Amino acid sequence: MSLRSLLYKELRWLRHNVATVVLVLVILPSIVAAGTVAFQQVIPRDTPVALVPANENVTEDDMTAMRGVTTFFAEPRSYEVGEREQAMRALTREEVYAVFVVPPDLLERDADVTVEMYVEEEMVPYEQPSLAIASILRFQAGQVLPADVAVERTAVGEDRTLSEFLVSVGAMLVTMLFAFAYVPYVVADERQVFRRIRVESSLWHLLASKFLVLTPLLLVPVLTFQAIAWYLDFSVELVAPGAIGVTLLTFVYLTAISLGVMFLTRFHTVGRMVNVTLMFGALAFSNLVYPAGFFSPLRREIAKSSPLHYSMMVQRGISLKGQSVGTYTDYLLGLTGFTLVCLLFLAGTVVHYDRGGYRD
Repeated sequence: MSLRSLLYKELRWLRHNVATVVLVLVILPSIVAAGTVAFQQVIPRDTPVALVPANENVTEDDMTAMRGVTTFFAEPRSYEVGEREQAMRALTREEVYAVFVVPPDLLERDADVTVEMYVEEEMVPYEQPSLAIASILRFQAGQVLPADVAVERTAVGEDRTLSEFLVSVGAMLVTMLFAFAYVPYVVADERQVFRRIRVESSLWHLLASKFLVLTPLLLVPVLTFQAIAWYLDFSVELVAPGAIGVTLLTFVYLTAISLGVMFLTRFHTVGRMVNVTLMFGALAFSNLVYPAGFFSPLRREIAKSSPLHYSMMVQRGISLKGQSVGTYTDYLLGLTGFTLVCLLFLAGTVVHYDRGGYRD
């Protein structure tokens, strides 16, 4: 073939695969670039924190003054007197990442007051930033408040290493890879026998068998992570019933999304690239490692709207912090509802695929 005919062949391929080319060369790089833009600062300035009055002597002016000081490095959320327990529960559930107990007399000149700051030991990536935040709070308060303000930082919970923290994250990453890469590949590999399956059984039975076999199969990498954690004497319980439950639930809704994309695109290459894009997008914006709001308010809002973010919080809370399933009941109900929506999406794409016939 001549060079001209080969060039014509390549141009024709580009024209027929324009969606895939745009996805790979435009959309995917855009997501990666947007992910880097989200890293707007090193010291967190938009993580939610709780402000709790120390006692009934704390005035609204004291609370307003503390809100003004903490706004520099956080998104403060005020609690009422006697709600310290609720604030600490919010800390456990990662609704806030620090709790500040506001003392009275912040606006009294030369008064010696101490702000109590509570953070979680298990939230390892927040440890060093929280030390910096305590120093910043001490400096800022000294600049703008008439009282002499000291900050007493207390870490609650069990001491964890970064390696222990990342083991729980790694299990979730493997779940994503299994759902977005391996399962679509397995189902696409059987596409050539869909006609025969349609005659002898149905696509519904095929998908049901895939979920029934592959979902428990995910326990193999989870058990591998756990075995390594035990060998290294890490205090991580990935095999706790609640942790396993939320991991498998996450796999089901991610798999429903990835297979739905494949059926919607009729198993063309663009479907695989969409799944790769979704996986990278979820990794970039779900804040699996750092607290929501650590880098930017935009990224905080995106993470808070991501089901994967809540899956990670529940799995981490149970496996790393030793919390009970009941601590995260509302999160689990929301994830269950989202899973049902994803399964309905998958069902709709299968019906659409079935009606369109089994042409390539």
